[in-house]
Amino acid sequence: MPHKAARAFEKGTRLLIKGDFEASLPYFRTAIEQAPYSYRAYHNLGLALARLGQLDAAEQDFQKSIDLTGGGFAPSLFSFSMVLYQRGDFREAETLVRRGLLIAPGSGVGNYCLGLVQYSLGHISDAERSAEEALKLNPVEADAHVLLARIHERQNNPYAVLVDIQSYLKLDPKGALHADALDLLHRAQQDISGLSASVN
Repeated sequence: MPHKAARAFEKGTRLLIKGDFEASLPYFRTAIEQAPYSYRAYHNLGLALARLGQLDAAEQDFQKSIDLTGGGFAPSLFSFSMVLYQRGDFREAETLVRRGLLIAPGSGVGNYCLGLVQYSLGHISDAERSAEEALKLNPVEADAHVLLARIHERQNNPYAVLVDIQSYLKLDPKGALHADALDLLHRAQQDISGLSASVN
């Protein structure tokens, strides 16, 4: 990557990590303009656009990254799968995640993505295994705890939900799933209160 492209990519990536998605866009576009073969610039541009809710544009950039690598860059497969997941295309999302996991079977993110899709398809036991595998591979994969909480709620296990949400809040107290986590926590506390009342 030429020096100007590399500097723009690094600046954009720093802004992306900080959560300043809008500000990162021109830097990634500069990197792509200077280095049109840079699959990582396309990937990071796709991430920023996805976070901004611009799913059609994000899909195009993830696809470009996939095309440039011949499908060899697992993060773009995982990210594209999450665009499909948000659209409710769970079957196609699962296909892409599994393609990514063939390349990177040790990916915590990939296993988490697979768990999300499996949960949405109603494959609860499979989703639980995938979420647990994600945490085994990457113990700081905080969002996997929220997925486990949803699974345990479906399994009528409010005590496990409490543990899951406490783990999530400890790892990522201001994360993107914070509101969902608090809702799960509140319902679990209500369920536990109901169980205690019925015993007494």
